[in-house]
Amino acid sequence: MLLHIISTAGWAAAQSAGVIAPDGEDFVHCSDRGVVHVTAGKFFRGQSGLLLLVIDPKLLDVPVRWEAVPDSPLWFPHVYGKIPVTAVLEIHDFPCEPDGSFVLPEAVAVL
Repeated sequence: MLLHIISTAGWAAAQSAGVIAPDGEDFVHCSDRGVVHVTAGKFFRGQSGLLLLVIDPKLLDVPVRWEAVPDSPLWFPHVYGKIPVTAVLEIHDFPCEPDGSFVLPEAVAVL
């Protein structure tokens, strides 16, 4: 499974369009359970109104590439194209902790 962090407004727009589209890049940033906290902490620290989408990569008709990020030993899945909202299997609230960090929702941790 792939995970994607999105604002509630972004998800509403995606539902209206039928897809999650790349935003200013050639791909949609995603994570897996092991690195989503890194993504959340780096790009969304302290933000509210976020959702964590669980996406089934088998339901995508575009490439998913695991790529290294500069200055990090971690690899992240990047979806090179649009993600149909029908590939989203679960939607979870993704609130930040009082210190601005994020904790993986328990339902996602046991997938």
